[in-house]
Amino acid sequence: MSKGHVYVAGAGIIGLAVAANLVQRGFQVTVLDREGPAAGTSRGNAGAIAWTDVAPLASPGLWKQALKWFADPLGPLTVRPAYALKILPWMIRFLAASNPKRVESSTKALADLNGAALPAWERLWRASGTHNQVRKDGCLEIFDAEATLKSAREGWDEQREFGISIEELDAGAIRELEPDLSARVVGGALVPGWMQVDDPKILCLSIADWLKGQGVEFVVAEIAGLEPKAAGCGVSLKDGRKIDAEHLVIACGAWSKTLAAQLGDAIPLDTERGYNITVPEPGVQVKRMIMLPGHGFVISPLSTGLRVGGAVEFGGLHLPPNWKRVDAMVAKARLFYPDLQIEGGERWMGYRPSIPDSLPVISPASRHDRVFYAFGHAHHGLTESAVTGELIADMIEKKPSAIDVGPFAADRF
Repeated sequence: MSKGHVYVAGAGIIGLAVAANLVQRGFQVTVLDREGPAAGTSRGNAGAIAWTDVAPLASPGLWKQALKWFADPLGPLTVRPAYALKILPWMIRFLAASNPKRVESSTKALADLNGAALPAWERLWRASGTHNQVRKDGCLEIFDAEATLKSAREGWDEQREFGISIEELDAGAIRELEPDLSARVVGGALVPGWMQVDDPKILCLSIADWLKGQGVEFVVAEIAGLEPKAAGCGVSLKDGRKIDAEHLVIACGAWSKTLAAQLGDAIPLDTERGYNITVPEPGVQVKRMIMLPGHGFVISPLSTGLRVGGAVEFGGLHLPPNWKRVDAMVAKARLFYPDLQIEGGERWMGYRPSIPDSLPVISPASRHDRVFYAFGHAHHGLTESAVTGELIADMIEKKPSAIDVGPFAADRF
């Protein structure tokens, strides 16, 4: 007998993970999405299960680096001029979240959430039969300047304080692991616990297929409006259909802000637009994910090709892509892999749903206890999806959660 019917708005990795946890606990689940599974940001990320990350993006040290990056319109961090006034309130909140006391509390919350992320994923991989789509090759952070290498050591020490293994390596040891790297590398570190999926889109589609086999219904439809009710939430679709949802989970990523506002929650959600190119025949061998923190992008080997991407562009949901950003990343990648080829590569841009304090919203709506939020994961959507699904399922079942969920509440703003 079903415990009840839950509608999940969003068929990206967060929505899929929520649906997976609910169906395993005996709920009837329907997933609504305007395009279907993995059609948005979840299809084009770097594929990392970055549970070893504990530092929030908002931090005192970032501003010094950010000011240098802002000077380059094609650099790792930029604001489109047409969006500068719109992003200003978000930036002010981001600045407030960068004070040491706020950073300390955000780091603790992220460490709790990401510390639970990998065990949650291991449960989901086993349940969905997708355990063969993940590999543990670790991640290399590499640097081409002694100054940035030196500043990285403080972050590594902080990770070690949370029990995360970080192995600092000199340039020679790094090139033994990755022989195709150029002599530009001066040092870095191996994060052996880091994990990566073969391809994030394929993983999402595989989980969606498994969910269908578990009786989960997928409906392609766009939500036009929400109307809270005593026994749930009315959902109006743009095609004219209406749904009475006993429980509703909003997991629409960057598009969640408008829906939350209809329920009375003003969530300071904006987008960090990210770019990449995936090359089927790159002409170089990359054995594991390569992070270049000083340049703000990654080089990620997937089963479908080599993905070069990252960076942050504040430009909202409607401005056209600036594909010169991909060209800039490729040019920098060739400093480290001179023989990199990009013929036949597919360019892509996605919208990371980002909140100024770097913490997602995993919470009941402030005023409606049958509506739940699961969005705002920024760079860690794939990483934190499985644990988010478990936490949302706990909330719907009114069970205690394994971690303190207070820092992720919708009413914290």
